[in-house]
Parts: sequence; C-alpha cells; structure tokens
Amino acid sequence: MAEKKVDRIPKAKDLMEEIHMAFSPDMDLLQAIEELARHGMSAAPVVDSNRCLRGLLTEKDCLRILYDSALHRSRGGRVADYLSPVTEALEIDMDIFKISEVFLGNNFPMLPVVDKGKLVGCVTRQHMLNGIMTMTQAEDTEQVKIETDAADALKRPSSIGEMQKVYARYSKKQLLTRVGRKT
Repeated sequence: MAEKKVDRIPKAKDLMEEIHMAFSPDMDLLQAIEELARHGMSAAPVVDSNRCLRGLLTEKDCLRILYDSALHRSRGGRVADYLSPVTEALEIDMDIFKISEVFLGNNFPMLPVVDKGKLVGCVTRQHMLNGIMTMTQAEDTEQVKIETDAADALKRPSSIGEMQKVYARYSKKQLLTRVGRKT
C-alpha cells in the first residue's frame, strides 16, 4: 500500500491564531488605543456586527491622532475615521508562499484570515517565521527518513525487481544525494 504524503507546506489555517480582540468601526479611537497598548498588540481587525472585515487599526493609524490633534485641535474620533483598509485578506487555505507575497505587498504587522467573508483569525509576521521553521524542520526530517529508507533498502535487495522498486520510490536527485554524487 502506498504511503500517503502529508502536505508540509503550512496554510493560513495552520499558522493563524484566533482573534482575541477586534474593534467596531464606531468605537472611540482613544479607547481602542488603550486596548492595543494594554494587550501589547500592534494591530487589530475592525469588523461590523456580522463579523465582516472592514479594515485594520494599526499602531501607525493611531499615531495619526497626534497629528490631527496638533493641526485641528481635535481629541479623538471613531475607529472608522483612522483604520486602514485591507485590500487583500488571507483565505483560510492560502499557503505560506502566497501569504508571504501578501505580507511583502503591504506594511501590516498582521493580516486577517477570512472564511467565506467572515473573520476567523489572523496571521502575524511572527507566525510566518514559525511556519518557515516548521517547514524547514519537516524537510530535514523527510530527508533523513528518505536517506535511512534508501540505505536500508539498498543494503538488502534480493533481486533486480526489488532494486527497481527502491529506485522508483525516490527522485533522481534524492538517490544521487544518497550515493554521494552532486546534481
């Protein structure tokens, strides 16, 4: 029976965490700043009453209140007046490579994850670093397993047919690596 290959490329659903804090568009900005500061968060999603994503409120967005208060002598406003629109949210099955492309295309420290238009979680840059490490460790583990399996199989083939079966399980590059040749 063929061994099922596990997809070791993390997806948004593997990397994300649940949303611990979200703001409504009508929330007072000073209250939102207090929440971000208290929880040590660099951003939080802004959602409507149906949990549909309306944008992100980031630390940078909050700094605009200083600028506005100096220019206009205003002291606050609503979250909706300061949030950053999200041009591309992450879909739950988006892989780490596509997610990295989205991160590189903007300055957000975290990105919301949606499923059928509803907010279900978020992925931070730190989650991405952890995903890279998980992927790298899986590749190292898989390479060791391949090398061990190949070494065991190559030690005791009892026929040409068995040897062909061993070679059929691995790519040319993997076999050349095992026998010490460079590709």
